[in-house]
Amino acid sequence: MHIFLLVLVFSGFSCSNAIEDPEFFEITVDRDHPEKVYEAFEQFKIRYQRKYKDAAETQRRMQNFIKSYNTIGILNLKSNESGYTSTFGINKFSDLSSKEFQQRLSNIAPSQKSRSTMKKASPFLKRHKRQVDELPDSVDLRYEKVNGRYIVGNIVKDQGSCACCWGFAVTAVAEAVYAANVGPFTYLSEQELCDCATPGSLGCTGGDLVWGTEYIMGRGLAASSTYKWDEHRANQSGMCVSEENKRVLVEDKFDYYFADRYNAEEEIMAMLVQWKSPVAASFAVGNRFRSYSDGVLVEQDCDLKGPSFHAGAIIGYGSERDYFGRIQKYWIVRNSWGPYDWGNEDGYFKVIRGRDWCGIESIGAVGGRIADHTHA
Repeated sequence: MHIFLLVLVFSGFSCSNAIEDPEFFEITVDRDHPEKVYEAFEQFKIRYQRKYKDAAETQRRMQNFIKSYNTIGILNLKSNESGYTSTFGINKFSDLSSKEFQQRLSNIAPSQKSRSTMKKASPFLKRHKRQVDELPDSVDLRYEKVNGRYIVGNIVKDQGSCACCWGFAVTAVAEAVYAANVGPFTYLSEQELCDCATPGSLGCTGGDLVWGTEYIMGRGLAASSTYKWDEHRANQSGMCVSEENKRVLVEDKFDYYFADRYNAEEEIMAMLVQWKSPVAASFAVGNRFRSYSDGVLVEQDCDLKGPSFHAGAIIGYGSERDYFGRIQKYWIVRNSWGPYDWGNEDGYFKVIRGRDWCGIESIGAVGGRIADHTHA
């Protein structure tokens, strides 16, 4: 491995421009084969069907790609040296600038204050302490059936360019609770949450899990087949048409509970096992998550004070040994970036469990149950 400057050769682009451009930087490749990065870029364009409008845009995208290419190489090297199973690779975000990728994330920091209005899972779980102590070593709700019905859909949805991850995460919880207690399994409308559940802001700029849970408790939710997803719709206000769509979830039929941040690991596990509920969770995002391929994410490069937040649905847990023989406990999390264009886990990812990776256990983790208060 050698470090050298890769000079991009496009019309109107000089070496001096490259050095001054903040998007231009050194990349790590084999000095004897610098064409590898060009070949990788060509393969990327074919794989993701990229057609840029002119040479100037091609130049910009190539620079972004080089940055991703370099970052991925460094991340894989560090992970390998540490003995971790996590790997990183080129994906559909690899030609985006940092600003463009940021626009696909929530710029609204989850509010701890807002959680004061939500019910806590602790009282219910503590009354069932014996069951909590006997939790199985691993769970994966993708393969669980309740009353003969699967409770997690086999389609990993794609939020596209809209930062409504929070809506997708909450909807995954609602779908599972509905299938487990009412049925049959029905895909529910993230679009309704994105259009209607945001207090004074646009759903595609980000949101809070509390917004989605409180909306469903008070208004119910339509099916995604009738209130369909459009990644551009919630970029403008006044788009809510909930009254025009039949309720699948009826208001006041479901309860949502936040895990206690100080006992989050145990409570999230208990909600998965006892309630058969996925757990929607917010977390901060860094380069490792952006370029994730597979394995267990362990190292953190996120900023909990920054503007880059995302949400997913925890649907299981387990453990495995890393390459140094250490046991790594992990969460299995459902993402909303589609099944094929990010990662190699069919739209899911694994992240270290019990260490509050990028705030995934403490920022806000919410599960759901049927609103049968005789069990509360």
